[in-house]
Amino acid sequence: MAQTERDSEDLLLDAETERAIGAALRNAADPEDEEVALSVVYDPRTDLLIMQLKSGRRVAIPCEDLQGLSAASADELVEIEIVGPGTALHWPRLQEGFPVAALAQGTYGSERWMNGLATRRKEIGNLRLVSNLRKAS
Repeated sequence: MAQTERDSEDLLLDAETERAIGAALRNAADPEDEEVALSVVYDPRTDLLIMQLKSGRRVAIPCEDLQGLSAASADELVEIEIVGPGTALHWPRLQEGFPVAALAQGTYGSERWMNGLATRRKEIGNLRLVSNLRKAS
C-alpha cells in the first residue's frame, strides 16, 4: 500500500468536517444538476437540436420551435456552444441562447412565443384530423 493511501485510511475527521463533507456530497448530487448539458448537436437532416443531459436523458427539439432560431440557416445552427457548467446553450453567430433547464422542460421562448407555438401545433393537429377524416370517407 502506498504511503498516501495509508495516510488517507488512517485520517480521522472531526464531526464538523464530516458534516461539511456530507453537505458537499449532497449538494453535488442535487437533482437539479441533472438538467446540465453534456453534449449538444444540430442535425441538419432532421432540423433537430439534440441535447444529452447529465441525467442520461436525451432531448430532441425541432429548431423551428426555438424562438430566434426558427429562420436560421443550418450553417448558423451548427455553431452551438455549451456555456457555464453546462447550464446554457449559445449560438454566437445568432447572438441567441437558452437555459438548458428551460429547454429540457419544453420552454422554447417567451410566454408569447410559447402561446403562438401551442396555437400552431393545435392548427396542425386539426389539419391532420380533417385530412384523416377525408381519407376515411
